[in-house]
Amino acid sequence: MVNTLFEINKMAKNCPEEFIKTCNDEYIKNITDIAVRIEKDDDIKIVAIAGPSGSGKTTTAHILQDKLEQLNEKVAVVSLDDFYLPDDRLPLLPDGSRDIESVNALDIALIKDCFTQIINEGKADLPIYDFKIKSRINSAKTLDIGNRGIVIVEGLHAMNPLIADLVPRKNILKIYISVNRSVDDENGVQMLSSRQIRLIRRALRDEQFRGASATETLHLWNNVIDGERKYLYCFKDTADIHLVTFHPYELGVYRERFCKMRNTVNKNAPCYEYFIDTANALERFEKINSEIVPQNSLIREFIGDLKL
Repeated sequence: MVNTLFEINKMAKNCPEEFIKTCNDEYIKNITDIAVRIEKDDDIKIVAIAGPSGSGKTTTAHILQDKLEQLNEKVAVVSLDDFYLPDDRLPLLPDGSRDIESVNALDIALIKDCFTQIINEGKADLPIYDFKIKSRINSAKTLDIGNRGIVIVEGLHAMNPLIADLVPRKNILKIYISVNRSVDDENGVQMLSSRQIRLIRRALRDEQFRGASATETLHLWNNVIDGERKYLYCFKDTADIHLVTFHPYELGVYRERFCKMRNTVNKNAPCYEYFIDTANALERFEKINSEIVPQNSLIREFIGDLKL
Protein backbone atom coordinates (compact mmCIF):
# COMPACT_ATOMS: atom_id res chain seq x y z
CA MET A 1 0.00 0.00 0.00
CA VAL A 2 1.44 3.36 -1.04
CA ASN A 3 1.50 5.96 1.70
CA THR A 4 3.77 8.80 0.60
CA LEU A 5 2.92 12.02 -1.23
CA PHE A 6 5.23 11.10 -4.10
CA GLU A 7 3.80 7.59 -4.61
CA ILE A 8 0.20 8.71 -4.32
CA ASN A 9 0.59 11.64 -6.70
CA LYS A 10 2.47 9.51 -9.22
CA MET A 11 -0.37 6.96 -9.31
CA ALA A 12 -3.08 9.62 -9.30
CA LYS A 13 -1.51 11.47 -12.23
CA ASN A 14 -0.43 8.54 -14.41
CA CYS A 15 -3.12 5.91 -13.89
CA PRO A 16 -5.98 7.10 -11.65
CA GLU A 17 -8.47 4.45 -12.79
CA GLU A 18 -6.02 1.63 -12.14
CA PHE A 19 -5.04 3.23 -8.81
CA ILE A 20 -8.65 3.35 -7.68
CA LYS A 21 -9.40 -0.17 -8.87
CA THR A 22 -6.38 -1.64 -7.09
CA CYS A 23 -7.30 0.01 -3.77
CA ASN A 24 -10.96 -0.93 -4.00
CA ASP A 25 -10.26 -4.51 -5.06
CA GLU A 26 -7.89 -5.03 -2.15
CA TYR A 27 -10.46 -3.76 0.35
CA ILE A 28 -13.27 -5.83 -1.14
CA LYS A 29 -11.05 -8.93 -1.04
CA ASN A 30 -10.36 -8.37 2.66
CA ILE A 31 -14.09 -8.17 3.37
CA THR A 32 -14.81 -11.19 1.18
CA ASP A 33 -12.30 -13.21 3.22
CA ILE A 34 -14.12 -12.15 6.39
CA ALA A 35 -17.45 -13.19 4.88
CA VAL A 36 -16.09 -16.64 4.06
CA ARG A 37 -14.85 -17.00 7.63
CA ILE A 38 -18.28 -16.11 8.98
CA GLU A 39 -20.08 -18.42 6.57
CA LYS A 40 -17.97 -21.35 7.76
CA ASP A 41 -18.74 -20.75 11.45
CA ASP A 42 -22.32 -21.69 12.32
CA ASP A 43 -21.95 -20.24 15.83
CA ILE A 44 -21.60 -16.64 14.63
CA LYS A 45 -24.92 -14.82 14.94
CA ILE A 46 -23.74 -11.26 15.56
CA VAL A 47 -20.92 -9.41 13.79
CA ALA A 48 -19.86 -6.30 15.73
CA ILE A 49 -18.07 -3.62 13.70
CA ALA A 50 -16.53 -0.89 15.84
CA GLY A 51 -14.12 1.90 15.02
CA PRO A 52 -13.50 5.62 15.50
CA SER A 53 -15.43 8.34 13.72
CA GLY A 54 -14.80 8.46 9.99
CA SER A 55 -13.44 4.93 9.81
CA GLY A 56 -16.12 3.71 7.38
CA LYS A 57 -18.18 1.47 9.67
CA THR A 58 -21.48 1.92 7.86
CA THR A 59 -20.27 1.13 4.36
CA THR A 60 -18.06 -1.70 5.57
CA ALA A 61 -21.09 -3.26 7.25
CA HIS A 62 -23.12 -3.08 4.04
CA ILE A 63 -20.32 -4.42 1.87
CA LEU A 64 -19.98 -7.34 4.29
CA GLN A 65 -23.74 -7.85 4.12
CA ASP A 66 -23.55 -8.01 0.34
CA LYS A 67 -20.72 -10.57 0.41
CA LEU A 68 -22.54 -12.74 2.95
CA GLU A 69 -25.72 -12.65 0.89
CA GLN A 70 -23.70 -13.83 -2.09
CA LEU A 71 -22.86 -16.85 0.11
CA ASN A 72 -26.61 -17.40 0.62
CA GLU A 73 -26.68 -16.06 4.18
CA LYS A 74 -29.64 -14.04 5.42
CA VAL A 75 -28.20 -10.82 6.82
CA ALA A 76 -29.37 -7.53 8.32
CA VAL A 77 -27.40 -4.43 9.35
CA VAL A 78 -28.18 -2.55 12.55
CA SER A 79 -26.66 0.87 13.29
CA LEU A 80 -26.21 1.72 16.95
CA ASP A 81 -26.66 5.38 16.00
CA ASP A 82 -30.37 4.63 15.68
CA PHE A 83 -30.50 3.94 19.43
CA TYR A 84 -29.51 7.42 20.58
CA LEU A 85 -31.51 8.69 23.54
CA PRO A 86 -33.60 11.87 23.22
CA ASP A 87 -31.55 15.01 23.83
CA ASP A 88 -33.03 15.62 27.28
CA ARG A 89 -31.90 12.16 28.45
CA LEU A 90 -28.31 12.34 27.20
CA PRO A 91 -25.54 12.32 29.83
CA LEU A 92 -23.86 15.60 30.66
CA LEU A 93 -20.23 16.66 30.29
CA PRO A 94 -18.55 18.76 33.03
CA ASP A 95 -19.29 21.95 31.07
CA GLY A 96 -23.00 21.11 31.03
CA SER A 97 -23.18 20.12 27.35
CA ARG A 98 -24.60 16.77 26.24
CA ASP A 99 -22.15 13.87 25.89
CA ILE A 100 -23.23 12.23 22.64
CA GLU A 101 -20.03 10.13 22.49
CA SER A 102 -20.72 8.20 25.69
CA VAL A 103 -22.03 4.64 25.53
CA ASN A 104 -24.67 5.92 27.94
CA ALA A 105 -25.97 8.19 25.19
CA LEU A 106 -27.45 5.02 23.73
CA ASP A 107 -30.67 3.40 24.92
CA ILE A 108 -29.02 0.27 26.34
CA ALA A 109 -32.32 -1.14 27.60
CA LEU A 110 -33.86 -0.88 24.14
CA ILE A 111 -30.76 -2.44 22.55
CA LYS A 112 -31.01 -5.35 24.98
CA ASP A 113 -34.70 -5.84 24.19
CA CYS A 114 -34.04 -5.81 20.43
CA PHE A 115 -31.06 -8.16 20.68
CA THR A 116 -33.05 -10.57 22.84
CA GLN A 117 -35.88 -10.62 20.30
CA ILE A 118 -33.47 -11.10 17.40
CA ILE A 119 -31.65 -13.99 19.08
CA ASN A 120 -34.79 -15.71 20.34
CA GLU A 121 -37.24 -14.95 17.51
CA GLY A 122 -35.12 -13.85 14.56
CA LYS A 123 -36.94 -10.54 14.30
CA ALA A 124 -37.47 -7.21 16.07
CA ASP A 125 -38.88 -3.74 15.55
CA LEU A 126 -36.03 -1.22 15.36
CA PRO A 127 -35.83 2.57 15.73
CA ILE A 128 -34.37 5.05 13.24
CA TYR A 129 -32.54 8.20 14.35
CA ASP A 130 -32.80 11.23 12.07
CA PHE A 131 -29.65 13.32 12.57
CA LYS A 132 -31.00 16.30 10.66
CA ILE A 133 -33.89 16.78 13.06
CA LYS A 134 -32.10 15.09 15.99
CA SER A 135 -35.00 12.81 16.79
CA ARG A 136 -35.55 9.07 17.14
CA ILE A 137 -38.52 7.30 15.60
CA ASN A 138 -39.30 4.13 17.54
CA SER A 139 -40.42 0.91 15.80
CA ALA A 140 -39.66 2.55 12.47
CA LYS A 141 -38.60 -0.65 10.71
CA THR A 142 -38.80 -4.39 11.17
CA LEU A 143 -35.78 -6.67 11.07
CA ASP A 144 -36.52 -10.28 10.16
CA ILE A 145 -33.69 -12.75 9.59
CA GLY A 146 -35.37 -15.97 10.67
CA ASN A 147 -33.67 -18.58 12.83
CA ARG A 148 -30.35 -18.84 10.95
CA GLY A 149 -29.67 -15.25 10.00
CA ILE A 150 -26.74 -12.98 10.88
CA VAL A 151 -26.95 -9.45 12.26
CA ILE A 152 -24.15 -6.96 11.59
CA VAL A 153 -24.08 -4.33 14.33
CA GLU A 154 -22.01 -1.24 13.54
CA GLY A 155 -21.14 1.70 15.72
CA LEU A 156 -18.54 3.29 17.96
CA HIS A 157 -19.67 1.14 20.89
CA ALA A 158 -20.29 -2.16 19.11
CA MET A 159 -17.48 -3.87 21.06
CA ASN A 160 -18.33 -2.26 24.40
CA PRO A 161 -19.14 -4.99 26.97
CA LEU A 162 -22.44 -3.27 27.81
CA ILE A 163 -23.51 -4.23 24.29
CA ALA A 164 -21.22 -7.05 23.14
CA ASP A 165 -21.76 -9.06 26.33
CA LEU A 166 -25.47 -9.25 25.59
CA VAL A 167 -24.44 -12.08 23.24
CA PRO A 168 -22.55 -15.28 24.20
CA ARG A 169 -18.89 -14.91 23.15
CA LYS A 170 -18.99 -17.80 20.69
CA ASN A 171 -21.91 -16.15 18.89
CA ILE A 172 -20.20 -12.81 18.19
CA LEU A 173 -17.35 -11.87 15.85
CA LYS A 174 -15.72 -8.54 16.70
CA ILE A 175 -14.16 -6.44 13.94
CA TYR A 176 -12.20 -3.26 14.68
CA ILE A 177 -11.78 -0.92 11.73
CA SER A 178 -9.79 2.29 11.36
CA VAL A 179 -7.85 4.38 8.85
CA ASN A 180 -4.70 3.33 10.74
CA ARG A 181 -2.35 4.93 8.20
CA SER A 182 -0.49 8.24 7.97
CA VAL A 183 0.98 9.85 4.84
CA ASP A 184 4.52 11.24 4.62
CA ASP A 185 6.02 13.86 2.31
CA GLU A 186 9.08 13.40 0.09
CA ASN A 187 11.37 13.93 3.11
CA GLY A 188 9.72 11.28 5.26
CA VAL A 189 7.93 13.89 7.39
CA GLN A 190 4.34 13.12 8.31
CA MET A 191 1.89 15.25 6.33
CA LEU A 192 -1.42 13.77 7.36
CA SER A 193 -2.10 11.58 10.37
CA SER A 194 -4.82 8.96 10.42
CA ARG A 195 -6.80 11.30 12.69
CA GLN A 196 -6.58 14.12 10.14
CA ILE A 197 -7.79 11.78 7.40
CA ARG A 198 -10.74 10.88 9.62
CA LEU A 199 -11.48 14.57 10.18
CA ILE A 200 -11.57 15.10 6.42
CA ARG A 201 -13.95 12.17 5.99
CA ARG A 202 -16.17 13.28 8.86
CA ALA A 203 -16.41 16.92 7.74
CA LEU A 204 -17.39 15.89 4.22
CA ARG A 205 -19.94 13.37 5.46
CA ASP A 206 -21.44 15.72 8.06
CA GLU A 207 -21.97 18.46 5.49
CA GLN A 208 -23.57 16.21 2.90
CA PHE A 209 -25.60 13.79 4.99
CA ARG A 210 -26.17 15.34 8.41
CA GLY A 211 -26.75 18.98 7.55
CA ALA A 212 -23.78 20.08 9.66
CA SER A 213 -21.20 22.67 8.61
CA ALA A 214 -17.45 22.23 9.01
CA THR A 215 -17.62 24.68 11.91
CA GLU A 216 -20.19 22.46 13.66
CA THR A 217 -17.99 19.42 13.04
CA LEU A 218 -15.05 21.21 14.66
CA HIS A 219 -17.13 22.17 17.69
CA LEU A 220 -17.73 18.46 18.27
CA TRP A 221 -14.28 17.20 17.31
CA ASN A 222 -12.52 17.37 20.70
CA ASN A 223 -15.43 15.53 22.32
CA VAL A 224 -15.33 12.94 19.52
CA ILE A 225 -11.63 12.28 20.13
CA ASP A 226 -12.12 12.20 23.90
CA GLY A 227 -15.05 9.80 23.52
CA GLU A 228 -12.95 7.43 21.42
CA ARG A 229 -10.23 7.47 24.06
CA LYS A 230 -12.68 6.75 26.87
CA TYR A 231 -15.11 4.37 25.20
CA LEU A 232 -13.39 2.67 22.24
CA TYR A 233 -9.64 2.20 22.37
CA CYS A 234 -9.82 0.34 25.68
CA PHE A 235 -11.71 -2.47 23.91
CA LYS A 236 -9.62 -2.49 20.73
CA ASP A 237 -7.60 -5.53 21.78
CA THR A 238 -10.75 -7.63 22.21
CA ALA A 239 -11.32 -7.61 18.43
CA ASP A 240 -11.04 -10.84 16.48
CA ILE A 241 -10.15 -8.94 13.29
CA HIS A 242 -8.43 -5.59 12.63
CA LEU A 243 -9.27 -4.01 9.28
CA VAL A 244 -7.53 -0.98 7.71
CA THR A 245 -9.91 1.23 5.73
CA PHE A 246 -7.43 3.70 4.20
CA HIS A 247 -7.67 3.97 0.39
CA PRO A 248 -4.58 5.95 -0.75
CA TYR A 249 -6.38 7.53 -3.70
CA GLU A 250 -9.08 9.02 -1.47
CA LEU A 251 -6.99 12.10 -0.63
CA GLY A 252 -7.05 13.28 -4.23
CA VAL A 253 -10.82 12.77 -4.34
CA TYR A 254 -11.40 14.83 -1.18
CA ARG A 255 -8.98 17.62 -2.07
CA GLU A 256 -11.25 20.08 -3.86
CA ARG A 257 -14.32 19.72 -1.64
CA PHE A 258 -12.46 19.85 1.66
CA CYS A 259 -10.14 22.71 0.75
CA LYS A 260 -13.14 24.84 -0.20
CA MET A 261 -14.31 24.53 3.39
CA ARG A 262 -11.42 26.75 4.52
CA ASN A 263 -13.43 29.75 3.39
CA THR A 264 -16.48 28.78 5.44
CA VAL A 265 -15.00 27.73 8.79
CA ASN A 266 -15.36 30.14 11.69
CA LYS A 267 -11.87 31.22 12.78
CA ASN A 268 -12.97 31.05 16.40
CA ALA A 269 -14.01 27.41 16.12
CA PRO A 270 -12.10 24.84 18.20
CA CYS A 271 -9.31 23.12 16.24
CA TYR A 272 -9.45 25.82 13.55
CA GLU A 273 -5.67 25.84 12.98
CA TYR A 274 -5.68 22.02 12.92
CA PHE A 275 -8.36 22.15 10.22
CA ILE A 276 -6.40 24.69 8.15
CA ASP A 277 -3.19 22.69 8.46
CA THR A 278 -5.07 19.62 7.29
CA ALA A 279 -6.50 21.46 4.27
CA ASN A 280 -3.11 22.91 3.37
CA ALA A 281 -1.53 19.45 3.43
CA LEU A 282 -4.38 17.95 1.41
CA GLU A 283 -3.94 20.62 -1.26
CA ARG A 284 -0.58 19.09 -2.17
CA PHE A 285 -2.22 15.93 -3.48
CA GLU A 286 -3.04 15.41 -7.14
CA LYS A 287 -6.74 15.92 -7.76
CA ILE A 288 -8.79 12.86 -8.73
CA ASN A 289 -12.22 13.22 -10.31
CA SER A 290 -14.82 11.73 -7.99
CA GLU A 291 -16.87 10.57 -10.98
CA ILE A 292 -14.44 7.69 -11.58
CA VAL A 293 -14.83 6.36 -8.03
CA PRO A 294 -16.99 3.19 -8.20
CA GLN A 295 -20.40 3.50 -6.59
CA ASN A 296 -19.69 0.54 -4.31
CA SER A 297 -16.48 2.07 -2.93
CA LEU A 298 -16.08 2.76 0.77
CA ILE A 299 -15.13 6.32 -0.19
CA ARG A 300 -18.69 6.93 -1.38
CA GLU A 301 -19.73 6.98 2.28
CA PHE A 302 -18.06 10.39 2.49
CA ILE A 303 -18.67 11.87 -0.98
CA GLY A 304 -22.10 10.46 -1.79
CA ASP A 305 -23.83 8.30 -4.42
CA LEU A 306 -23.06 5.02 -2.66
CA LYS A 307 -24.74 2.04 -4.30
CA LEU A 308 -24.21 -1.58 -3.25
